[in-house]
Amino acid sequence: MRESELDSVLQVIENPVRRRIIKRLSQEPCYALQLSKELGLGQALVAKHLAVMERAGLVTSSLESSPSGPERRRYSLAKSISITMDVAPHLFMEKAISFNERPPQGKAPRDKRTPFGERAGEAMAARDDRAKLSLISNVLSDIDVRIGAAEEERVALLSVRNELMNEAAKIVANLEDLDTRRVAFHILEEHDRGVESISQSLDMREMLVRSILEELERSIFG
Repeated sequence: MRESELDSVLQVIENPVRRRIIKRLSQEPCYALQLSKELGLGQALVAKHLAVMERAGLVTSSLESSPSGPERRRYSLAKSISITMDVAPHLFMEKAISFNERPPQGKAPRDKRTPFGERAGEAMAARDDRAKLSLISNVLSDIDVRIGAAEEERVALLSVRNELMNEAAKIVANLEDLDTRRVAFHILEEHDRGVESISQSLDMREMLVRSILEELERSIFG
């Protein structure tokens, strides 16, 4: 996902009312009046938030006929994304992943690289709706357990990473030159020692970057 897209999404989801709307739309498409009643919000307020979300590309809408009146606009989520952001002393990482690709209705998920992909395929292939829903429920439960375990491991890794970065920062702090400290932190954070990429990232002349890298390799980096 491009940085501009991430910025647009973050501007949308920073609002708690929009997050409530997103949660409901994640379950099924809804009409503005329906959202207003279910969430206990004014219809004008809901319409305003939906318009903001649609301009950001997070929500899409279509007009549908109504059996008892004029056409109604039906809203649904337009993106499938995962956003992670880690902020701490000597730590800033942000990542947004889009997984919009969806198989046609009734088809098994395409990714069979994991046992879950195979089990999902078996669930989707079940002919009886009752059996299918039971299998899907079981797979979803196991996936959520696995995601929870992965998140716990991720938090533990972040804790160790931050401890190491704090120790490294003490060493870098002893460097007197600001540009040298900036390059040293870039190496630690980005694992990158390329002259051109560091020059572009830090907006520094390549000749200066090359000189700093040579000094850092002599002094603190092996």
